[in-house]
Amino acid sequence: MVSAKKDISSWNFKKLVIWNVVFIAIILSTIGNDFKTPWDDTIFFALNGSLQEGRGIWNGYWSITNSRLFDTFCAVFLGAVCLFYLIKNRENDLAERFSRVMLLVISVVLIMVLISRGFEHYYHQSPSQVLKPFVNINDLVSWLEVKTGTRKSFPSDHAAISFVTAILSWRYFGRKYGILLSVFALINATPRMVGGGHWFGDVWIGGMLLACIIAIWIIYSPLLHWVRRGVLKLFQLKIIKKFTANLS
Repeated sequence: MVSAKKDISSWNFKKLVIWNVVFIAIILSTIGNDFKTPWDDTIFFALNGSLQEGRGIWNGYWSITNSRLFDTFCAVFLGAVCLFYLIKNRENDLAERFSRVMLLVISVVLIMVLISRGFEHYYHQSPSQVLKPFVNINDLVSWLEVKTGTRKSFPSDHAAISFVTAILSWRYFGRKYGILLSVFALINATPRMVGGGHWFGDVWIGGMLLACIIAIWIIYSPLLHWVRRGVLKLFQLKIIKKFTANLS
């Protein structure tokens, strides 16, 4: 967690430069191979091949976690974690807690915008559309139909959002929240690799790399300081003061 003594009102250009150089190096080393790793095919066949007739519970789990219903559950879960931190964690004042929650919201919005705009015309077929044999989970589970492929699988938005919330929770919410959201990130990032919607590289290069880039620009910039100043002004409003009186 960020120390109260730490100066968050200025840029940390040294660490920003170092980490950006690292990420640029990773991008340059993978871009020529369409952001795939040497293990993408093997990992896909191992995970997707685990879907077989007779494995009802196994197949059902991966079907559910690949569904829109599970996406909704994940969104509600993240919201509930943030709300729990906001109400129950009294180590910092309410304005500080609210500001840190806002950083997570900002990070998720940034990732959604970057993926929708920055990769709008980048076509990257998912493994289900390229590799054979492919086990379609819809052929094994009759009670739920899920999407198993896309023409634009890079980067994984599920992975990017999950990873950035995990990284920032370690930094701003504390170890318990960091562990919880790290486990959640693994659970949320894996299903598409099993179902055929994402390559290993989509998740662990695309999703993780995008999450790390967003995280370092949030952590090593004065963004928390700026957000806190805005929150303090907001909390000066009478209607907000009445609402937050019992949470401080």
